[in-house]
This record gives sequence, structure tokens and C-alpha cells, in this order.
Amino acid sequence: MTRATRLQPLLLLALMAAALVVVFVVGLHLGTTELSMSQVIGALLHQGEWTEQLVVLEMRLPRLVLSCLIGATLSVSGVLLQGLSRNELASPTTVGVNAGSGLGIMLALVLAPMTALRQPWIMPLASVGGAMLITLLVFALAYRRGSVLPSRLLLVGIAMSYGSSAAMLLLSLRMDFVTHSRVVSWMSGSISGGNWKSIYWLAPTCLVLMVVAFSRARVLNVMSLGDYTAKGLGVGVERQRLAALTLATMMTSACAGVAGQIGFLGLAAPHLARRLVGHDHRVLLPAAALSGAFLLVLADSLGRHLFSPVEIPAGVLVGILGGSYFLYLLAKTKG
Repeated sequence: MTRATRLQPLLLLALMAAALVVVFVVGLHLGTTELSMSQVIGALLHQGEWTEQLVVLEMRLPRLVLSCLIGATLSVSGVLLQGLSRNELASPTTVGVNAGSGLGIMLALVLAPMTALRQPWIMPLASVGGAMLITLLVFALAYRRGSVLPSRLLLVGIAMSYGSSAAMLLLSLRMDFVTHSRVVSWMSGSISGGNWKSIYWLAPTCLVLMVVAFSRARVLNVMSLGDYTAKGLGVGVERQRLAALTLATMMTSACAGVAGQIGFLGLAAPHLARRLVGHDHRVLLPAAALSGAFLLVLADSLGRHLFSPVEIPAGVLVGILGGSYFLYLLAKTKG
């Protein structure tokens, strides 16, 4: 490998990081109350009007930090799911993770609505519990004759996703208007409730899980060669597949407990990163993290600005941006 070949992925990652910084800074500027860059810098330095400091430090900055954290985590989760299934259409939605986390939150809201709404740790805990339960069921149902076929894993995941969604609809019939409104907001995916308290508990969880995910890069590269080859090279395929699935589930459900369902990000961001840096997971994982953070920061910033003071949920804009990107790819390859 030549020096130029080694430097190319690093250059691409540096450019992606620079793009993230640019959109992050623009996000501090945009909103219902537009601030000049000098006002933003003054607020970051704890100078200027107290109202400007309040807007920047307590409203916009935590939302943008949370967007970076959640976007990166969901994208890395998508790479793990696509790697373990060897299918680029795999995502937290298609394997039932999103539906499982939603079902857990719905159960918490039905069984103890006031406690779930007042205690900030109830929703994330219910999200992780529901997602882990559905994931274990998916793996158990897909496990046959000592192995798990990736195609069977996706089919079972889709079936469990539909079943969980149906159960969520039934549970919604038992909710009052306020609780149901909270669920609708959660399902649309929004960073609007983000604050420093959410970051303090979510950041250590997501950062540790992402470090573990990055350490699986070589294993994912070997698994991409196929089960037979991977086993021949000494990789315990089923054990690694279950570990990657569990890791992706924990990452997705932890984020869903704070920001709701932004499932399309786990499909779109890995695709974008793969087109930029290729299929080597040692580069793909950090590239996907940067792509996901960029997309979610962009979506949240546009959602606050486009129809201000009305806010568009970030999950809706991620779907629009990601869907437009896939339509562009389809039109480009059609000819």
C-alpha cells in the first residue's frame, strides 16, 4: 500500500469532519431568533446579553451536541446491522429494533404514565428493555440448525417489526390525549427536548458503545467474506453476529429513549459513507459516524429555521433528505 493510498481515507475523514464543524456553527446561528456570528461567539465566551447566552448555551448548543451524538451512534448501529447481515438494506427498522424500543416505551406509558413522564430515566430504560427483548426473539426465531441465515434474520425482523407496531396501535387506544401526543412526538423523532442532563447520561453510554463497535472493524471485514470463509479463518460467526446485533440494539434503543425514532438515519448515513470511503470497516465506521452526525445536525437546524416558529421534527427531515438521496442514486443508475 502506497503512502498516497493510506492518506486518502484520512483526507476524506478530515473533509467530513470539517463539513460537520461548518454545519454545527451554522446551526448555532439559525433558529427562531437569528443571531450574528459575533453574537454567537460572544455567547460562547459568556459575553454579551444574557438572552443571547441563554439561547446559545442552554437551547441551541445542547441540541446540536445531542444531534452529533445521536446521529453518529445511529449510523454506526446501521453499519453493524448491515455488516452482520451482509445486506446494505438492513437498518434498525428492518430488524425490529425501533419497533421494540417503541413497544417498551408504550408499555411504560400505559402502565405508569405519570411516572414515565416525570422521571427522565424511565423512557430510555423502557426503550432499551423493549428493544433487547425483540432482538433476542428475532435471533432465537432466526436460529436454525446451529446457524443464523442473514436473509432469515431480516425476514423475522421485519415480521416482528410489524407485530410490534400493531401492538403499539392497540396500546395507544388506552392512552389519554396528553400521553398520546407525547407518543406521536416520540415516533416522529425530535431533538427538541434535548438538554445538558440528557447529554450527561447518554454521552458516556454512546461513546463506550461506539468504541466497542470500532474495535469490531476487522471482524466485520472478515464476516463480509461470507460465513464459510470467516469460519475457516477462525471467526465464531454466530457468536460475533449475536454480539454485533446486541451492540447495535443497545446503541439504537439508548438514542431512541431520548430522541424517538429516527430510524432512516441508520440506513441513509452508512450508504453515504460507503460511497465516499468504500467497504473497509476500519474507515467505514468513523465515516458513517461523521455522516450521521452531519445529517442529523443539518436536519435539526433546518427544522428549527425553515418554518419558524413552527418546528419540523428532525426525524421527518432526515427521511426527506435520505429519501431524496436514494431517489438521486436511483435516477443516476437508471441510465
